[in-house]
Amino acid sequence: MNNIFSYLTWRGDLTLTQSRFNEVDNLILSTLSYLDFSGIVPKNGEQEITIKRAAEEYFFLHGIPQRPDLKKASSLELREWMLYLMADTRRFRNMRLSCLVQILDAEQVKQFSAMTILVSRKHIYLSFRGTSDDLTGWKEDFLMACMPEVPSQEEAVLYTERVAAQYPDHRLLLGGHSKGGNLAVYAAVQASSKIQSRIDIVWSNDGPGFQEAFLRSEAYQALSPKIRSIVPKSSVVGMLLAHPENYQIVDSSQIGLLQHDGLSWQIMGDHFIILSELTHESIRTERTIRSWLQKIPQEEREEFVDSLFSVLYSTGAHTLSEIRKDRMKAAAASLPALKEMPKENRNRILEFVMLLNLISKRLNDESKAVRAERILDKVPAFSQRSKKRKKSRATIPLSTET
Repeated sequence: MNNIFSYLTWRGDLTLTQSRFNEVDNLILSTLSYLDFSGIVPKNGEQEITIKRAAEEYFFLHGIPQRPDLKKASSLELREWMLYLMADTRRFRNMRLSCLVQILDAEQVKQFSAMTILVSRKHIYLSFRGTSDDLTGWKEDFLMACMPEVPSQEEAVLYTERVAAQYPDHRLLLGGHSKGGNLAVYAAVQASSKIQSRIDIVWSNDGPGFQEAFLRSEAYQALSPKIRSIVPKSSVVGMLLAHPENYQIVDSSQIGLLQHDGLSWQIMGDHFIILSELTHESIRTERTIRSWLQKIPQEEREEFVDSLFSVLYSTGAHTLSEIRKDRMKAAAASLPALKEMPKENRNRILEFVMLLNLISKRLNDESKAVRAERILDKVPAFSQRSKKRKKSRATIPLSTET
């Protein structure tokens, strides 16, 4: 099955003149902002660096990547390989990077990162990064369910205004993956009418939704024709909070929650492979999370988030990776903090953790079942015998009489 790496290999030699900027290019540029270009990409629009040159400096610092095993490689290894391939293509290597911003403020609970890519003489792409590994960014994500505006959303609006002013003659493309998709949409909707008139498309690649009031606002409704929401078939993140119903569903080679990784999305030519509907478990998960969230009054949600992250911070960890590395140790370290908090908060946290485990298991089981079915369908004789057995079992009358 084809993915971003196949796209870069087989279509990377096509310039934008030969093949217009498309939704796959959008995902590539939104993924690019996850890499740490500190000290490489200029922070203002007065200076720029080509992707090819940025890649050379990045790999000088971090080492040349090896071709990864797509099933075993980490997200960082896959993104570095993507950059390696981009730097060797006619399509991407001469695009220029600028306006890098990276903010991590634990006190304000703000994690924001973005950079601008000069796609052509007429267009720039504002790439908003998704959540980092730091717990600060994850806490801010949770606060989206509690607050009408979180700090990174405000920062995204300011960033868009600054970049638009620095490149007054360019049309604007905005996009991001995960939280970055949410920020791209929010920044576009809250931008001035003058800036909005220069926006061609805004992409949210499996980005979480918004408060109901935001989607009902005149500003959102006016810009909605320019917004493209893309989610994988077993989307969870893209189904969080209130979201528009006109999203595009794409196929993925991954299972369950791992489908959130855009590098697993399936591609045909210059577009994603489109599906007609979400999986049963994706729909079920969205309803489950919404039902659970509705049990917590709006005014108590921020207190829940504070309690949850006070437990996570009590482990001594500052990133999710640190917690995942030794879950038993982290669980043991969090017990004192859990015992000290009010019973209602403790019960909500435990219920939430069990809910996440259940959702993950259901999504993985569903994906594995679909994979097994596809394998059986590739063996005609076995498939036919299996179907006959199923049919014969289905025709046996069942009775409750003894």
